[in-house]
Amino acid sequence: MGRALACFTFDNMGEAAEVGAGSRDGPRRDRGDPSLARGFPRLYELLAAAGVRATFFVEGWNGVHHPEAVAEIVARGHELGMHGWAHEPWHQLGPVEEDALAARATDALSRAAGVRPLGFRAPGGARTTQTAAVLYRLGYRYDASLGDRMRIAALAPGLAQIPFVWTAVDGFHYLRPEPADPGAVRTAWLAALERVARDGGLFLLVCHAFITGVDEARLAVLADVMRAAVADGRIAIHTAGEIAEMTLA
Repeated sequence: MGRALACFTFDNMGEAAEVGAGSRDGPRRDRGDPSLARGFPRLYELLAAAGVRATFFVEGWNGVHHPEAVAEIVARGHELGMHGWAHEPWHQLGPVEEDALAARATDALSRAAGVRPLGFRAPGGARTTQTAAVLYRLGYRYDASLGDRMRIAALAPGLAQIPFVWTAVDGFHYLRPEPADPGAVRTAWLAALERVARDGGLFLLVCHAFITGVDEARLAVLADVMRAAVADGRIAIHTAGEIAEMTLA
């Protein structure tokens, strides 16, 4: 792809991943989830200030337990994607379980948001050999899981691949025994953005409300990168779904 594209995406919502891992049996009862109480509002403020539409991949569990939060994504003009049911390790699922969880998650998110998600990102990043067929049957238009580095492609007729790489994920840098300094992450992400602006291709970030959204220094990094993308006339910013439609056209 010769043109330079930038895409800002966000994964996870609420307690779904903890429920899926078995460390929690439901929503927090004592206090609100920090990602919902602080993380998402700050991300929405940042996106609004930059004038950027983003893609949010959330677990179907949230459609049942946090339907208002799911609906807010769409109400604010952003794109809703599916991220499994409760952040199960997707690449380990058998065909029957994968089909059932994908359908369940899609239905829950559709009911909560009033629109059907058309994009999917596998929890853990990797899909199975059956995922493309499952998504196609459910009417999805793209998969945003790991791919062939950053090469945008068609997985199947009517189904695009909008990939990511681990170095573009906030958790890759910050969820370590010794988290990376936000300044170093800023430098790396701005360098990657400049390479795409110069050479063409896709620059795509994957951030999380519970990692970046609740931390001022990390939020400032994301804001700087987003402002740089907006200000660079060589770069067009689109949602993952918009890039998928360009790919499939």
